[in-house]
Amino acid sequence: MVELSHHQAQNIVDRMMKDIPYNINIMDHTGTIIGSGNKSRIGTLHHGAVEAIRQRKPVDIYEDETYVKKGINLPIELNGRIVGVVGISGEVEETRPFGNLLKSAVILLIEQSITLEKENAKMNQKRQFFDLIAEMDVEYTKPVIDQALTYGLHLSKPSQVMVVEFPRETSEDLIDSYPCFKLSNHSLCIIVQDNDGIARLQNLLRTQHPAAFMSVSKMNDTVSMGYGQAKAAMRVLKGVFYNETVIFYAQCEFIADMAKPPKPGDAIQQITDFLHMDGELIKTLQIYINCNLNANETANQLIIHRNTLNYRLAKIHKLTGKDPKNILELVELVFALIARVK
Repeated sequence: MVELSHHQAQNIVDRMMKDIPYNINIMDHTGTIIGSGNKSRIGTLHHGAVEAIRQRKPVDIYEDETYVKKGINLPIELNGRIVGVVGISGEVEETRPFGNLLKSAVILLIEQSITLEKENAKMNQKRQFFDLIAEMDVEYTKPVIDQALTYGLHLSKPSQVMVVEFPRETSEDLIDSYPCFKLSNHSLCIIVQDNDGIARLQNLLRTQHPAAFMSVSKMNDTVSMGYGQAKAAMRVLKGVFYNETVIFYAQCEFIADMAKPPKPGDAIQQITDFLHMDGELIKTLQIYINCNLNANETANQLIIHRNTLNYRLAKIHKLTGKDPKNILELVELVFALIARVK
């Protein structure tokens, strides 16, 4: 059953009154005003609308009365049912030319609003479903399994999870060959259940979105396990690596599992706060780690003198209290880099 909401009605009134120089009222199927250029009238019964609904035809009012103002009132009919009434206040002869135009425009806007609301409802349902299967202790009941099939996902099969973060806003329609769920405006979760799907996705995304970050889980029996692995690997990728855009959980399994998001007051958070203050030092530390602590190679990649590199490493030591040349303290710095990523 189609229902005209207050939100829909007021949006339509606001849009149409930009072009029509008269006050517009929109009433629901009972004749109650739910959208108006005169906000004080919202919630009151419009007797002209009640008559238009009862007679199932336009009703003209030529004089102001106690509860209604002069103007025209046209019933809005969708699928054989009157869902509301649109009214234009003013002299009947002046407002009449706008009547059918406004009615057609309102019906179109209502249909568009209803379509959009249905799409949003489907998106929310899909998001809630993903939140459910992403829970570690979810039980794959028959209703859950059946709902998964509507998204092309076979929960009885093992899967790999790819998390992709884009530099710009994206849509889950970007990937139509695999089950795809929108995590945020800039990130997607893609579930792959064939052997060579990850390689194909990598090539596709690398070609079309070279700046996107990709993290890939192992093959797992549950989506929740894979999603957890992919999220953890993404934090390692964005925290530790410089100029890398792809990581597999299998490459960083131990450190990904150990690097839990810090809590306020954790010692690692203090180191992270110092590193946040200087992007150049973060880049230097990342490349130093990626070069396996080879100072010459690090200096070459940074295009700086070896002495400049030593100065930066010493500055990191001074700021954080952790020496990058000391292997144990370097481990702490690695975790601090990862802790920057939310």
